[in-house]
Amino acid sequence: MKPQLLTLFLILALPFTGYTASQYAITKKHRVIQEASLQPSSVPIGTKISSLTFTTLRGDTHNLDTLTTQGPIVFTFLATECPVAQRYSMRLKRLHTEFAPKNTAFVAVYANENDSEDDVKNYITKVDYPFPVVKDMTGQLAHALGATMTPQAVLIDATHTVTYRGAIDDNRYEPRVKHHYLRDALLATHTDTPIPVQETPAFGCTLHLPTEITYSEHIAPILQKNCQTCHRRGEVAPFTLTDYSDAKAWSTEIAEYTQARLMPPWKPAPGYGDFKNERQLTDTEIQMIAHWVEAGAPAGNLDAVPPAPEFPEGWALGEPDWIAEMSVEYEIEPEGEDEYRQFIIPTNFETDMYVQAVDVQPGNRKTVHHVIAYLDVNGEARKLDAQDPKPGYVTEGTGPGFDSVGTVGGWAPGVTPLVLPEGVGYLLPKGADIVMQVHYYRTGHLERDRSRLGLYFSKTAETTKLHIGHATNSDFVIPAGEKWYEVLASKKFKRDVYLLATMPHMHLLGRDMRLIATTPAGDEHDLIWIQDWDFNWQDAYHYREPIFLPAGTRVNLVAHFDNSSENPANPHDPPIPVGWGEKTTDEMCIGFLYYVKASEFSP
Repeated sequence: MKPQLLTLFLILALPFTGYTASQYAITKKHRVIQEASLQPSSVPIGTKISSLTFTTLRGDTHNLDTLTTQGPIVFTFLATECPVAQRYSMRLKRLHTEFAPKNTAFVAVYANENDSEDDVKNYITKVDYPFPVVKDMTGQLAHALGATMTPQAVLIDATHTVTYRGAIDDNRYEPRVKHHYLRDALLATHTDTPIPVQETPAFGCTLHLPTEITYSEHIAPILQKNCQTCHRRGEVAPFTLTDYSDAKAWSTEIAEYTQARLMPPWKPAPGYGDFKNERQLTDTEIQMIAHWVEAGAPAGNLDAVPPAPEFPEGWALGEPDWIAEMSVEYEIEPEGEDEYRQFIIPTNFETDMYVQAVDVQPGNRKTVHHVIAYLDVNGEARKLDAQDPKPGYVTEGTGPGFDSVGTVGGWAPGVTPLVLPEGVGYLLPKGADIVMQVHYYRTGHLERDRSRLGLYFSKTAETTKLHIGHATNSDFVIPAGEKWYEVLASKKFKRDVYLLATMPHMHLLGRDMRLIATTPAGDEHDLIWIQDWDFNWQDAYHYREPIFLPAGTRVNLVAHFDNSSENPANPHDPPIPVGWGEKTTDEMCIGFLYYVKASEFSP
């Protein structure tokens, strides 16, 4: 065939897309095609979608009910590299402007395997869609709605029934459009009249959906990185997740707990502080787990599972400079309330010492929930110990029962030992007693424990003392029945400091706590936000980089408490007014701030 005839043939063959021969050649590498005939879909028109949950790029989780309860939903499948899909950004925004006021929800879906989450984020920054955008990492939305192309629209009415699927209109070039299929379907839906065309051939680029999610290729690496620290033999978790049989047996729970973000246990909300050792799954990883479970937890090639991670035996940071150990083994009874018992460990150092890191070895991980090492220089803890017939002593609250001069760190399940920056250390005063508080669970069996601390001293000639300040409100009373009671506190720094870490603290009625630093120039730093407080998961959160706060900076704390009968953690039934106190059934509102003086430290 002559070149001229070939060009004419291509032009005549592609009237529907509006391509010229040269444009077809350019876009062929993107697999731009026109569906010559409508192929039967795996999800026929009229199918009722019973369940569909997804997370947007902003981190919001939706289902069909949370998007809208009275109107239709338009899912539009797009791609960052498809030139046809790119031409529809303005048209989609115009449709949104027209129909969003009529209670119509729009969702843009990027399902191509080659479109990474970062690719999509970068692209939508330019197009500025006014509606939610989803990276359909596992292809669940595409499969559920029968999508095969980009761009392709799927319309679901208020009863969650698929009523239209296909092209948005009939030409990629806006001036040549003659049939507005999606708009016509929306108009018919809102006027309760029959949709004129319920399904049309989509044209553009084929969807390239991810391959099957398997344990060996996708799930095992997630569990190894994020779960096996605790979920392995001899650790605190109630079951192991070290091989395929474990993961399959607990697959339903894995999906439920990761989707609820209860596991891995990491409380700071994303975007509010940049912390070391974050234990948090990405939205993509959570979606992959859910898709894997829905597919029946396929194993894949088990010979291809990555090698199991090597966890340190003994001390994670190597042999300590000094070991502080309980003097005797302690017995924990099978039943009763949790116990906070303090054990005194004399240090007898003749000079002040600086501790750069501390590692904790719980003697019995079945019963030890957390360990905090307080410091006593006045012998107050010894007096309390003398009044208790058992080893150590207990107090009515969660504190050590005396005014501590500081701490040398602690431990909770899943926490890896953190090393302070070079040249910074906890001050361990000469002659101080370490008062090791151990929080014990009751397991239903008689348990024994002999926990110990490993201290690593600063090796620098000059060591900067780590200071622990706090924003505290101790003058509040939460009314009985109040579901969202606000308590405020603040701390003003009188000198330039570098903030290294923070630790929010409340008791059982806590709901959320947020800390924001505002400099004298008006600059704001979001330090941390615990949006779903859990008394049993408390930690000190260390920043990846020290945060400089000039003199005059004020740290404002905003916390909320739930003292209603609907709070399952409320210890009072019926609720009573609750104020500040040392008991677990009292309340506290503290934002601890770990910092060093800027004049003594250079990051």
